[in-house]
Amino acid sequence: MASLKNHSGCPASKRGDVKTQILLSLDYELFFGKQTGSVECCLIQPTQALAEIVQRYGVQLSFFVDALYLQRLAEESIKYPHLQRDYDSIRQQLVTLKETGHDIQLHLHPHWLDSSYDGSQWQINTNRYKLHDFPTVEITKIVSSGKKILTDLVGDTVFAFRAGGWCLQPFTEISTALKQNSIWLDSTVYRGGLSDDDERWFDFSVAPLKSYWRFSTDPNKEDKDGTFIEIPISAMQLTPLFFWRMALRRKLMSQTAHKTYGDGTPLSYGARYYLQRLTRSTVSVASMDGLKAGLLNKAFHDEQASGKQLFHAIGHPKAMTDYSLTQLENFLHKRKNITSVTFQDFGHLRPSQKNSSTLT
Repeated sequence: MASLKNHSGCPASKRGDVKTQILLSLDYELFFGKQTGSVECCLIQPTQALAEIVQRYGVQLSFFVDALYLQRLAEESIKYPHLQRDYDSIRQQLVTLKETGHDIQLHLHPHWLDSSYDGSQWQINTNRYKLHDFPTVEITKIVSSGKKILTDLVGDTVFAFRAGGWCLQPFTEISTALKQNSIWLDSTVYRGGLSDDDERWFDFSVAPLKSYWRFSTDPNKEDKDGTFIEIPISAMQLTPLFFWRMALRRKLMSQTAHKTYGDGTPLSYGARYYLQRLTRSTVSVASMDGLKAGLLNKAFHDEQASGKQLFHAIGHPKAMTDYSLTQLENFLHKRKNITSVTFQDFGHLRPSQKNSSTLT
């Protein structure tokens, strides 16, 4: 057996010497296409199903909640009182999740500020899809508003951020807003991630191969004296065959096991995005969504082989299927003794403190 390496670069003599932790995070949001889907099907039902599964294995989840959707929901409920039921359902679920040990953190999709409700459905406007599309002063207000919405619901335990659409760069344009709101941990990056779409551009191709690192102005560049912490999402490589299979599944959506809980439609990425994935290998996040959940075991073993001590998989309640939930449960069943963590377990890494960590 090839020896593993720990964070310092020293070989670990046995696989058992590397005590892997597992972090499962989910983006709690609706769809952004022509149909956003319902709160009940995209959020409430799949989140409850997830919570029931992980409870059996003593695993806690971290939810990045799309706070600006909650803001718009509250604002539009003044004109359309039936939206108050959606808001109340979400509020109750988030409070219950927090009370039962799950973690709530900040996720922002700013296009909600330009979107409106017409009495029957949301009219989505994605002309300003990312934080960087707003002036600096507005960015600070947006981050402040989003954090306040969540802290009013679950208390002052919100310090982590995930950028909507992975659009974290250039980081210098949003860093001040995060600092002013005591957001010091980011979890957007996945090594090898790349999008050359002008509206949703990001480039994590040179991110460190570590379970976490400190940074200041560029999340791809480690800075041991940095004012932010990056806890990246685990990555995996996908071949074109995987996406051809996915395309075939969509043609055969009568297969109940592969129908998403969410009843909305995703935002289109354009022909180039799909052509790339159907013709060459690409890097994706380790995911609990849909067919990707079937690759959780492979992604986990690949992370272990690299010597990393944290396996971090992402998901979206709206993208859950019966298949993906089954795959998640099978994954957890094989790892009953693994340590589950949320972002609350990384408080000792706060840059203002000098505590060291043994995590790779």
